[in-house]
Amino acid sequence: MYDGPEFDYDILDVVHLLRLHKRRGNYYDCPFCGDTKGRFNINPAKNVFRCNRCDKSGGMLSLYGELHNLTLSEANREIREALNRGEYRQVRQTRVQEEKEEPVQSNLASLDERHRTYTELLDQLPLYSIHRENLISRGLTIEQIKERRYRSVPMYGLHKIAETLQESGCVLEGVPGFYRDTEERWTMNFKTKNSGFLVPVESMDGKIQACQIRLDHPRDNNKYLWFSSAGYPHGVSSGSPVHVIGDLDAENVYLTEGGLKGSIAYYLSGHTFICLAGVNMYRSLRPVLEEFQRRKMKFLFEAFDMDKKLKTDCDKHYHKCSVCSEKGTPENCPYKVEKRRIIQNACGKVYGICQELSLPVSRMVWDQDADGNWNGKLKGIDDYYYAKRAAQTAPLQKQKGVDI
Repeated sequence: MYDGPEFDYDILDVVHLLRLHKRRGNYYDCPFCGDTKGRFNINPAKNVFRCNRCDKSGGMLSLYGELHNLTLSEANREIREALNRGEYRQVRQTRVQEEKEEPVQSNLASLDERHRTYTELLDQLPLYSIHRENLISRGLTIEQIKERRYRSVPMYGLHKIAETLQESGCVLEGVPGFYRDTEERWTMNFKTKNSGFLVPVESMDGKIQACQIRLDHPRDNNKYLWFSSAGYPHGVSSGSPVHVIGDLDAENVYLTEGGLKGSIAYYLSGHTFICLAGVNMYRSLRPVLEEFQRRKMKFLFEAFDMDKKLKTDCDKHYHKCSVCSEKGTPENCPYKVEKRRIIQNACGKVYGICQELSLPVSRMVWDQDADGNWNGKLKGIDDYYYAKRAAQTAPLQKQKGVDI
């Protein structure tokens, strides 16, 4: 009602009124959950917002109104009053004139084109010993590593690699991660600070849709980045595609977060896995579930990380302690409480999708204390299966205090 084209202001005006901190492009710190990793997205074309962490979304009036506890009509009135003071409007007009034009973005290439380009790219890249040993330590064999095509991120020769791909007939336009530099040469969005190894994200028919980078040095507690070129000239976003591995005709299918994690769990257990990029990336899930239902799937097991059962007590050892404004030792850590709430909210969304599809679903839990909370030892489903296998082959592993 209030976010229509008749308004003489847009969501960027609201963003500047709220003084939201910009991270990159149209990504900001979230004013609702406090996220500082740029997961709060503003869409100026549609005058809407969405946080990929807390899942908060809406139009420009709800953005302002919810933060100030106002109705939409009250928010509209306050925004108009603020903008009609003249001084801000003049600053806004000057800012718009000074802002650089956004780089032209490409349309996403077809799945077949992306698959061919990524396959040939990975064929050109080695896997460094440090990354191979990391994968082996997580339970994979050399053959499994080769089968999944994990490769180390290249740090040099990017133009040459791009040229070789073009010479072999690969499409670069519209393939996430590729873009044109200032000299109009095709290159890739690899940076020294993002060293690590590439994790292909595959569709149900085994085609590579996109790639993630498992970072050597995680930043802000983030271990993964999408190999994306969004915001670069002729670049494109990777989106958040779902990774699938295993028997497509399985009756029991498992759902987890992270393509690498799900692939390891598949090799350790033999179960079929659907892997979201994160618990909040459930919007891409429905069509995959529907396709499995058209086959033979009868039951879904939710196997998200065990921080869905994170203990919320304040122990002064959480990674957010350095930025916490709480004085003394509160009973519950506000950051843990919020994280658990966000994860459980996302789980609820998944269960809602399953209910709409009349698909039975059950939650998997492991490594719990007497109160049902996570013990803090085995976080992912891959960790659980690895520890379970280790305990079966070497019973002394149980001395670590892990209840399998």
